[in-house]
Amino acid sequence: MSPDDVAKYLARCGKPWSKLPHVLQRFKRFGIPPNVLKPALSAFTTALKQETVLSTIDMDDARLQRFIYDMEDSSNSDALDIWFSRLFYEWVAHPQTFSSLSKVIPVSTITSMAELFRSADMSDPSSTYPISRATPRRKVIMHVGPTNSGKTHNALRALAAARVGCYAGPLRLLAHEIFERLNKGQIAPLGVDLDADAEPDTESTVDMDPTEGEKVVMRKEGNPAWARACNLVTGEEQKVVDVQAGLVSCTVEMISTMVRHDVVVVDEIQLLSDPDRGGAWTTAVLGVNARELHLCGEEAAVPLVEAMLRDTGDELVVNRYERLTPLKVAETSLEGDLSKVKKGDCIVSFSRSGIFALKKQVEQASGRKCAVAYGRLPPEIRSEQASLFNDPNSGYDILIGSDAIGMGLNLKIKRIIFEAVTKYDGRRERPLSIPQFKQIAGRAGRYGLHGFDDEGGICTTLYEPDLPVLDDALAVPPVPLRKAYITGNINLHSDILQALPSDASLSTGMLVCKYVSKMHPSYEFEDVTTKIIATDYIDNIASDLTLEDRVLLVQAPVPWRDGAVARFMSALIKMYHEKLRVDLRELVKSSELLADLEGVQKMMAKDDKARVRSHKTDALTMMESLHKGLIAYLWLSFRNPISFSDREYAIELKEQAEKAMEWYLNVLSDKFVAQRVTKPDSKVRRVEEVGRVEKVGRIGKVEKLEKA
Repeated sequence: MSPDDVAKYLARCGKPWSKLPHVLQRFKRFGIPPNVLKPALSAFTTALKQETVLSTIDMDDARLQRFIYDMEDSSNSDALDIWFSRLFYEWVAHPQTFSSLSKVIPVSTITSMAELFRSADMSDPSSTYPISRATPRRKVIMHVGPTNSGKTHNALRALAAARVGCYAGPLRLLAHEIFERLNKGQIAPLGVDLDADAEPDTESTVDMDPTEGEKVVMRKEGNPAWARACNLVTGEEQKVVDVQAGLVSCTVEMISTMVRHDVVVVDEIQLLSDPDRGGAWTTAVLGVNARELHLCGEEAAVPLVEAMLRDTGDELVVNRYERLTPLKVAETSLEGDLSKVKKGDCIVSFSRSGIFALKKQVEQASGRKCAVAYGRLPPEIRSEQASLFNDPNSGYDILIGSDAIGMGLNLKIKRIIFEAVTKYDGRRERPLSIPQFKQIAGRAGRYGLHGFDDEGGICTTLYEPDLPVLDDALAVPPVPLRKAYITGNINLHSDILQALPSDASLSTGMLVCKYVSKMHPSYEFEDVTTKIIATDYIDNIASDLTLEDRVLLVQAPVPWRDGAVARFMSALIKMYHEKLRVDLRELVKSSELLADLEGVQKMMAKDDKARVRSHKTDALTMMESLHKGLIAYLWLSFRNPISFSDREYAIELKEQAEKAMEWYLNVLSDKFVAQRVTKPDSKVRRVEEVGRVEKVGRIGKVEKLEKA
């Protein structure tokens, strides 16, 4: 499709779209009277047929190109509906249409639709950060390269030398690592004399080369002369080393846009294009008040950041890095034969059930224990499992993981094995994206983990038909990111709700963001699907809570699709609504989540491993859910410490759950190794579980898998 084709395409599709029942129902929720909706849509589709809509609203080439991109994006099934809805409101709100439109529908409807359109207008996102726009021009330095290229190296050294600075990373574990390294003096500040004889630290989870030539810039043992007081701020944890500390290490969501910094380092900048969390990275790029802003991540983010900074007027410098060790694709797959798995291998699967099925099969077939790492597993347990895998004497020679291995874990992986090259996205099975292939494969052969003269990393597939897919994906140049995601703040939600009917719910307001907002061509709102699930829970239980309370609860890190966690949070919301205080002890006792933890703790006390061997992994699932619920409580406790005052008990219970999960996982390995058969059928074509069988390994041959 070319820009010249857009008007004709809209003219052809407009009338069928205007008759869709869900479209009509949505506009009624937005306050358009039913008797007015039909003539309003008729006037709009007539203008589409006459090809006057785009010229009326003066749609420029950048927006036309964005429309074409969205239409060609097969993963964006709602794109046409979204564009039609937004164009409808923009057209109605445009002054040029008033004269003709007021003859067809009431002026009051035109006025209310125009007010809703203006309340949700996000065509200039950079203007929502006036403090940063009012300060001197920032110097933005991008450090881009593949995994294992040392791209955060210079950024962290600049931070270590700053008087006031901040590191913002995607994971609590990464924030914690930088916090510890800065306080211990392990990172050499820019401008200091470097050590030639110190031992370098090769255990970092951040992408940093521990040396510069023969000199050490990241020491295994700290140098007191390099030590900097640094505080830690994450959603669930805060550690104040010194109230006067000039440095802070945080997760990206916790970065302050109010403090004037000398240096800010934002890690994994490509995540600004993540539809669930990208808004935090967009806030960092647009809103951080800093003299120097260092953005570390993938090459694909460069064009998007360039487009964003054209609106802010900031200076941009791009530093590019090459991988420090080679990465190659093996000539053959494992041909489905798990007997070919070696020490130092990591098999990547994309469902939790598949991970445990593979763990069982590999351990029974080989007698080697397998560590596991997947997204639902708490970060602390992932880190413990990584330590077991990295320890050559632990007996855990193999790692089975999801794409969670791609970030935040220090892993001594020699070879990555893709069990599949597709992943279930919540709707259907899709091929992995090029960035996903590269992020995961790049974990093989990290610099310094197998010796400085190491031949590098190897990646392959479990099944032969998948190998050329992997090979082709890794050969593709970086695909430029097209859109940065935006998170709606309390002011935006307040303005939208004021423009909606008085009985409109917060979930209706969030739909306005998706279907009414005029977007800058380089931006999009974060996916509101999970937020709408949350608001529906909240409105069903406590619709009369203040907007501030409802937005706070929506923003809490809650996996609402986890039924056990959703029930826990429903009880929490009900207790808060009734008492304005949530007693955590009372809450967990009344929930279903504590029983499995207590059961496992009894097994631990008696060292009753035999009982675990008769269990499925359901107890582990419930402990994971309990951990998620406790994380949400801790998150709320830092934002409303009076109502959520049982922080110490939450931390205590969280640590108990982590210890129990770690023990349970270790016993599972003992169980599977003990069940090892003498001559296993190591040719794996199906991953079997109690009660179900799942096909794995080939595009188009994968049945629905639960999300890892």
